[in-house]
Amino acid sequence: MSPEILLGLVLATVRMSLPILFAASGGYFSEKSGVAQIALEAYLLIGAFTAAAVGFQTNSLVLAYVAAAAAATVMAQIFNVLIFKFKANSIVVGTGMNLLAMGIIPIVSKTLFESTGSTPALDTSEAALKQSLIMVSVTTVSMMALCYWIAEKSNWGLQIKFAGEKSEALTSVGVNPIKRRWQAVTLCALITGIGGAILSTYLASSYSPLMSAGRGFIALAAVIFAGWNLRKAWLVVLFFGFAEAIQIQLQNMNLSVKIPNEFIQMLPYLATLVALLLLRNKQQAPKEIS
Repeated sequence: MSPEILLGLVLATVRMSLPILFAASGGYFSEKSGVAQIALEAYLLIGAFTAAAVGFQTNSLVLAYVAAAAAATVMAQIFNVLIFKFKANSIVVGTGMNLLAMGIIPIVSKTLFESTGSTPALDTSEAALKQSLIMVSVTTVSMMALCYWIAEKSNWGLQIKFAGEKSEALTSVGVNPIKRRWQAVTLCALITGIGGAILSTYLASSYSPLMSAGRGFIALAAVIFAGWNLRKAWLVVLFFGFAEAIQIQLQNMNLSVKIPNEFIQMLPYLATLVALLLLRNKQQAPKEIS
């Protein structure tokens, strides 16, 4: 393999990992607090659409990212109300949230852009692309540093872990575990929404229907694969990003043996299933997750 191809593969791995990295970071906090979170796909989609729409209307990446985080956070409150106030099952509600996102986005898109498909394309000039790269780089580094500090160094992060492992300990010191879980789900949506913004403004130049393409589920698999450890989850995300980069590389290569594109496109998902299968006995979920 030539150095150019190798470098391209490394850069593609990092690039394709970004939305999954944000979703996995967000999903970690929700899962660690004891709330099973399969609505990551919904937060990615809402974040992606909102960022593309706001970015087109304002021509501002900062506003696009803020709007994406806000929209996903608002959506998470529906999730919170249903599972904490009405005691609904988080898996069922998460599935419903994914379906809600898939259904509501075309309606809003039709209202704003007279189209139920893609949003109008964002600026793709050299200056805009450079600005996008800087924005993504700063946001990613800041997010990782902040998430690590919250998870490993802050009292709030410690309380989140107790909420998922031994909520009675929190109650005994006057901390409401339900409140901490509510906050963790809200933080999860905020972070994942920004991942959606990266998906539609950096990996693409507009929103297209269902563009998350299962990345929310892959992010959840990364958290489980890593044994609910944040730093390990980041490494697992790179593995899944590498699988996606390999898929793209294979589609662009002139192979002597013809491989159906459908088979190549399934590689990231196949890698996810194989990883979970091989490590099924090493998974240690939070004791009170539900």
